[in-house]
Amino acid sequence: MQPVPNGASVQLGEKRAWTIEDRSLKRIQRHTAENYPHEACGILFCHSENPRHICAVREVNNTTTEDPAKRYLIDPLDFLAADQWAEKKDLDIHGFYHSHPDHPAIPSAHDRKLAWGGYLYLIVSIIKAGSKEIRAWIYEPEDKQFNEVAFKATGRPVENSHHE
Repeated sequence: MQPVPNGASVQLGEKRAWTIEDRSLKRIQRHTAENYPHEACGILFCHSENPRHICAVREVNNTTTEDPAKRYLIDPLDFLAADQWAEKKDLDIHGFYHSHPDHPAIPSAHDRKLAWGGYLYLIVSIIKAGSKEIRAWIYEPEDKQFNEVAFKATGRPVENSHHE
């Protein structure tokens, strides 16, 4: 495990690898680019029989009352609506994504403070020209840290991601 800033750590391995549909990844990249220079956020969905494959995403509004270029907040009603939508589609919420405008795709201290254990967090480092880097993390509450996990877009490495 390699330490990285803000109490995050890197722990890669195929046993923890995730995949994401190309169309879902493109939707995340488009959503984060459209919201630049503010943080964008959304919810990640999987089928219960394939819990490490992101098959759908849902964009939600960043409702933070703090600086939206440095913080995000998902409204509880948006979360509830996403959960109800997922139930109708036989999907489960397995994680969240958000962007870090002009900053690395590494969890911040604020991200760690608000994280839910066991969920996947995709963080998109975004610059004015578009997404620069995408990294995937799981928060481990026992260790109070994020562990980085490998992920691919439908069988190939994610473009602009940290992983080759």
